[in-house]
Amino acid sequence: MKFEILLSLVPAVAAFPFGQFSQFKRNIISDATQVNNQTFNYVIAGAGIGGLVTANRLTEDENTRVLVIEAGGEGNDVRERIDIPAQAYLDGLPVDGSPYDWGIYTEQQTSLNGRYLHWPRGKIVGGSTAVNALYMTRSIKDEHDAWAELVDDDGWNWDNMLDYFRRYETFTAPDKSLKKNLSLEIKDSAHGYDGPIQISFPQYNYPQNGLWQQTFNNLGVESDHDPFSGSNIGGYITPNSIDPDTQLRSYAASAYLYPVQNSRPNLVVLSDALVTRINFDTSSSTPVANGLSFTTNGGSDEYQVRASSEVVIAGGVLGSPQILLQSGIGPRENLESQNVNVLVDLPGVGAHVQDHISTTINYDTTAPVAGSLSEDQLNHQLDLFRDGHFAQSVYSTPNGAIAYVPLDDLMGDDTDSFLDELEANITSSTSSGDDPEEVKAGYRATYESDLENVFKAGNAVVEILMNNLGSNLGFQLALQHPLSRGKISLGSQNASENAKVDPLYLTHPADIQIIRSGLRYIRRLAATEPLSSVIRDEVSPGANTSSDEDLDDYIRNSAVSQYHPASSCAMLPRENGGVVDTQLRVYGVNNLRVIDSSTIPLPIAAHHMQVTYALCEKGADLIRGYERASDSPSATESESGGLLSATIDMTLLTLMLIIAITYNGLY
Repeated sequence: MKFEILLSLVPAVAAFPFGQFSQFKRNIISDATQVNNQTFNYVIAGAGIGGLVTANRLTEDENTRVLVIEAGGEGNDVRERIDIPAQAYLDGLPVDGSPYDWGIYTEQQTSLNGRYLHWPRGKIVGGSTAVNALYMTRSIKDEHDAWAELVDDDGWNWDNMLDYFRRYETFTAPDKSLKKNLSLEIKDSAHGYDGPIQISFPQYNYPQNGLWQQTFNNLGVESDHDPFSGSNIGGYITPNSIDPDTQLRSYAASAYLYPVQNSRPNLVVLSDALVTRINFDTSSSTPVANGLSFTTNGGSDEYQVRASSEVVIAGGVLGSPQILLQSGIGPRENLESQNVNVLVDLPGVGAHVQDHISTTINYDTTAPVAGSLSEDQLNHQLDLFRDGHFAQSVYSTPNGAIAYVPLDDLMGDDTDSFLDELEANITSSTSSGDDPEEVKAGYRATYESDLENVFKAGNAVVEILMNNLGSNLGFQLALQHPLSRGKISLGSQNASENAKVDPLYLTHPADIQIIRSGLRYIRRLAATEPLSSVIRDEVSPGANTSSDEDLDDYIRNSAVSQYHPASSCAMLPRENGGVVDTQLRVYGVNNLRVIDSSTIPLPIAAHHMQVTYALCEKGADLIRGYERASDSPSATESESGGLLSATIDMTLLTLMLIIAITYNGLY
């Protein structure tokens, strides 16, 4: 029987395009006709972290062909603006109207006085890692253990995920000139030293950064540990994704694509091409993903590629749910409202959206800040950077000082009453409204997890970032564990139009209470030595803005996204509104995964770059491991019988390949 099955594969094997491994002159192409109607083992939508990490790891096997389809351009014309760290702030790419930004704006936010917020997102090979601020902060042990508990899979707990954090990292400890600004005990076991992503400390350091850690210590928030080792409470100078030798950005493309682009003809990236839908074989009861359809940017012609193994969606927090929705996977009501045929009614697609919302207090200062430099001075600083004088150039650092603060430090004596009220009303925002019951169940599960593992456990609820790049000294406060949950939905059948983004900021009453307490904490911080020695008057909102009502109004008028949305394709049980299982496989279909930050199931107190690299490294392993598992003997077979069967299969397959090659006339 097995011989007959293998024999039936001869025509398909004979037709396999063996010579096409070397048909591409470059790994990055923009001509869709070169791949149209071709078959790859894996096709991937999106060339950000998820797409490039997955493609890199899969093509370590030279017999595995992978195509990555990216809507943005290659980016060679803006290479310097990508590579130089501070350019992310001083001359950044993700601005309104930029061809390197998706131009995403939220729906009107009632709780932010009717404002629409910009959600910058990189439209370029490398994705948002090519345009972001390079902060490398790490999620903590309690968050990952809570994640594993939510999905009932220990593979996602801290101990297991730490291996993946170390895998992608080459960590360089701070040099002696920086240690005077740090009290940091590096824990070697928390770090990797031979991974593709460079993590180091910038050579230029604003002098006020040296006051940061001691000020938090004086406020009773100790911070002398390694924040990569499972706990992040306190203030420290954050490392960045910067190459310590060149001081250039280290990001998904420079780490996972460029080093192998001349040695792996089995890895191809098609740029300037927009994925319009996932294609399926619907001949069986469960649809099977077997390829992608796409258009070239600005074009009307549609192209197709086939996947013999799996399709991977890695479009990010907005792109991934939009592709699923366009393909008929999502909430029935939303799909039918846009005349999209329902393939799988999956209510969680686009639900569970949470984002770090932030606001800032600014002070006049005696400290040097980049925003006070003239254009000539900035140009001089840029010349210093280009000449390799990194330690003298503000362009070698995107910023510097960061801190994570728990609830009891923000609220003091009011903490217990806040927690009692939170526990009594934590699910109030899910008791009504039009969300499906499965989604509401997921909200309740993640709320209860946050209550036990974050708020009550003394973990960070806010981040404070000292901004040295403005005209004043700014202290940005960002809510890290928001209880407000938003949604992404399809607003048009046209794939070139962004889906509708409604984060529903501050719709849970606890969120604004925490932010308000955080602003008051910043004022205590600014009044505490030694940081107070460089602080003058409060510029905004101004010392007279002090009542709860006035602070709330300031928050509603000034708050913006910190650009860390997640969870729109959440890894949760299907009955809790989940979209993917713990193997990152989409519910209700076969051969389809989502591998990116949209699958994070609960809020994370960190910038999302580190956790996304780790998640995607694991995702690539799950694909490879799942294939091995499917090829291995079942639980009912003996080990010896399974091994013998596998040996016979491989022998027969080898014979079939020889026949196929001979059939092709290649022998």
